[in-house]
Amino acid sequence: ARAAIAPIPAPPSRRWRSGPRAHIADPMFFHLTMEKTLVLSPKDLRRNIRSLLRSKLIKLVEGSCSRRYGYIIAITHIHNTEALQSSLGRICEGTGNVVFNVQYNAIVFKPFRNQVIDALVTDGVTKEGFFAKAGPLEMFISYKNMPSDMQFDDTAVPSHFTGDGGVKIEKDTCVRVKILNTRIDADGMHAVATLKEDYLGVI
Repeated sequence: ARAAIAPIPAPPSRRWRSGPRAHIADPMFFHLTMEKTLVLSPKDLRRNIRSLLRSKLIKLVEGSCSRRYGYIIAITHIHNTEALQSSLGRICEGTGNVVFNVQYNAIVFKPFRNQVIDALVTDGVTKEGFFAKAGPLEMFISYKNMPSDMQFDDTAVPSHFTGDGGVKIEKDTCVRVKILNTRIDADGMHAVATLKEDYLGVI
């Protein structure tokens, strides 16, 4: 699929100040123009082809994830819908199926290495570290990537990490982390992140 990528500017709410310096989030959301090949069987070739193609495209694309483009949040526009209605597409010999190449715009989420992001701690806070999520992105923060003052308390219920000044990291804690590495494929988005830099940690 072809894609023309344009970053979506971060709104004011994605700007934050911590201490004397201000940080502005790098683009993680993009507006792409892409193409998708859709196949309709002969029984689907009725008058509402345009509506059928639209619903099929949304079902296949929205909420999907690809290594190249990231997580597709929402389709914003489908091109040439009038042409799709009047055209029969390309007929496949032997099956009678009809192939349509549909071009569309969509908003996607794709974080990159070294970007800073806010996340919510999920289940699984152990002495090895904890998991956190930012939308569809699941991250793991190892105890090795936490400040030296953070200590794991396994006597507490639930167990958590504590630091200087009574800082606590447990389930549902909001944290600001920096992405060290990412893995994006059809199964989802995963990352390893760190808290060991200035202006990172519990927010």
